[in-house]
Amino acid sequence: MDVRKVGIWMVALGGLALGVGMVVDAVQQADDPTLADREGIFDLSRFAHALFFGGLCVAVLGLLVLAVGARLYNGNGPVTVGRRIAQVGAPIAAVVLLGATAAVASDSALGKPGERETTDATGTGADPASETDAHMHDDAATHDDAATHDDEHAHGEETSASDTSHGTIIEGTATGDSPCEIASPTPASPGQVGTGEGGSADSGGEHGHRGMVKQEPLTREERAQLEEQMRLARTVVDQFPTVADAEAAGYRMSTPYVPCIGAHYTHVGRVIGFDPAAPSELLYDGTAPDSRIVGLSYLVFSPGGAPEGFAGPNDHWHQHNANGGLCFGGGGVVIGGEEMSREDCEARGGTKRELTDIWMMHAWVVPGFECSWGVFAGECPELGGRVGGTAWDEPARAE
Repeated sequence: MDVRKVGIWMVALGGLALGVGMVVDAVQQADDPTLADREGIFDLSRFAHALFFGGLCVAVLGLLVLAVGARLYNGNGPVTVGRRIAQVGAPIAAVVLLGATAAVASDSALGKPGERETTDATGTGADPASETDAHMHDDAATHDDAATHDDEHAHGEETSASDTSHGTIIEGTATGDSPCEIASPTPASPGQVGTGEGGSADSGGEHGHRGMVKQEPLTREERAQLEEQMRLARTVVDQFPTVADAEAAGYRMSTPYVPCIGAHYTHVGRVIGFDPAAPSELLYDGTAPDSRIVGLSYLVFSPGGAPEGFAGPNDHWHQHNANGGLCFGGGGVVIGGEEMSREDCEARGGTKRELTDIWMMHAWVVPGFECSWGVFAGECPELGGRVGGTAWDEPARAE
């Protein structure tokens, strides 16, 4: 028997199994973005993980065979009791060592969901890609709960401008008469309005102001850079004019249609880093295959603070971490906003989750849907309609 050939075959087959396991796991993660919250890195009860680890073990054994097999098993050396013991004991010891390693890893924090502290996107056990379905708005039932909010937030009754480091909302620009405000008089999610500051974990869960965002002046260099970035962003509109085009390219629905912000379709592979020509989310006027694009949304995994985005100071990034974050249902689809209590979320079969290192920004760059509240505003007043329907439906007011 040619021991060297055996080692080569073991390394090749182990590498193949390892690669197949990685591919299967990636496909499963893309199909179910919440999967990362329900599994550990070394959860060997899952086929993809077991295949990966099994392939790794076979490859390691193959490398050991290549390293010492020729000397240990060739027929030229003297036959002794010690050598026989080594020939039998070496593979047994290797298998036992690998098995023990697997058992320890599987029983550790790495083998259990939700117990990893520094190996994920949010510090709460979720993979950064799984958080990308998190542009975080609510469904029809959530908006029906809008009547429970205080009247001071409804119909543009802001009494003062929201002047923060993230930008200024111009007082009086939200009048209550826009299609967005008629369809959704009370903003449901703090992170989706104005500059989005209300979506921070330390905001106390209060709604931000809605309305036009004051634009700060740009330098000559910033304006030239922004013009080029806007040109690149608008190329996306021609690439994905309909929901069908988005889905064919790997985008998946992460929210139904919601007035003021559209239906969100998320691509989990585009969340690492900012690229104006490759947004991780596309916004549509409905969820039918022929629904039309109305805007872009950049959802970026960025630990330590907001990412560098468009040139200048006007691209106000926001988060959705107030009041415990958003309510996620099956498949990573958002079924409740930040205003929803943990109890109500769990009653709907969902889970509240903060998105600590996930930052978002809308970009209203589609011709015909230029947002009068600002190209980077959290909401577009031109988008009316009704939740779960389209932008063109008669609005269903919350009384």
